[in-house]
Amino acid sequence: MDWYCGAFIPKPIMSTGPKLLLQFIGRYPSGQAKVGYYGFKAEYTFLTNYGITSGVQLGTNCSFAYNSTDKKIGYFTSPNFPGLYPKNLNCDYFFYGELDEKVIIRFSYFDVEGVGSCEYLTASDYVEFSNFLSTDRKFPKYCGKRDKFEIRSDDRFFRVSFHSNDRFDRSGFRATYEFEGKSTPAENTSVQSYIGQSSNFKSEYKGLAGLFILFAIILF
Repeated sequence: MDWYCGAFIPKPIMSTGPKLLLQFIGRYPSGQAKVGYYGFKAEYTFLTNYGITSGVQLGTNCSFAYNSTDKKIGYFTSPNFPGLYPKNLNCDYFFYGELDEKVIIRFSYFDVEGVGSCEYLTASDYVEFSNFLSTDRKFPKYCGKRDKFEIRSDDRFFRVSFHSNDRFDRSGFRATYEFEGKSTPAENTSVQSYIGQSSNFKSEYKGLAGLFILFAIILF
């Protein structure tokens, strides 16, 4: 998976299955004076949530649900973030808004191994989005190292899916989600404006009618 040396703290390491081997090798460079080091101290944890601490996990798979009725704004990450994500993994993040809401996903960090269009032939890991439980042709696949960006749903439901293969890995992503109310349709504004204009017209008409009656009485 990786090699570590020197005097720095590595990012979290996660196994791709139920087993992980850590091997420590201490050597003295030949022909040089012996130098002592303190070695390392580490903590370990057996996880079933893939290191994802937000949302509600669905069963034992890497699937998590986020409901607007529970929380309007929050965050989610790739497995083991900010460490390297495991290989051969599929994760789904399901977002359920209320009837009048849409979902906004904002990525503050994105580094998913891949190139070009992120297709299978390029052996790329990728993130994809959908307004449905199935694939949505509207959105392209996202991979590589990208600056901050955001994605919006068309309606109350949204799905974010993360896929990694057995080739290479990266740190993955961190994103925030927000359930936002749908904007008021433009035609409502037009109708209100029309109603307001009609009311003004009726008031002006009544005023003119009163003047006409007074003028008729004076002539008589």
